[in-house]
Amino acid sequence: MPIDDFISNNSSLDAARFVNIGDTISGQIVDGRRLEDRTPDGTPKTWSNGDPMFVWVFDLDTTGNGQPDTALWVRGNMLTALRNALQEAGLKPSDKPRITVKHHAVGEPKSKGFAAPKLFKCKVEPGVKPANVDLDDF
Repeated sequence: MPIDDFISNNSSLDAARFVNIGDTISGQIVDGRRLEDRTPDGTPKTWSNGDPMFVWVFDLDTTGNGQPDTALWVRGNMLTALRNALQEAGLKPSDKPRITVKHHAVGEPKSKGFAAPKLFKCKVEPGVKPANVDLDDF
């Protein structure tokens, strides 16, 4: 955990959940990081060649108050959809865009015994720039 989490309190953000088709979240990216992906029991995930798998975690402000309140864990089909939407909008996560992610369908399982993958659609728009603070306000 980065030491700056002490200030931003990112470690306690609720994770966005996509349980049902149609579940959607919208918010402005406030911060983000790439982490080594792990299974629910804490075991590091690796590719067949032994290389570690990674996951992107974006802290979103879904209320418009400028503070992150939801963590969006981006992997798999969501990663592809979000990356394509960012490229189409000509924006990067560091531009702090407003994103909308929707679980729109379920795909075909890779093979028997595998869960069907969740499919996502994403929309990306320029984010709201924070207001300048007048130093006389302090």
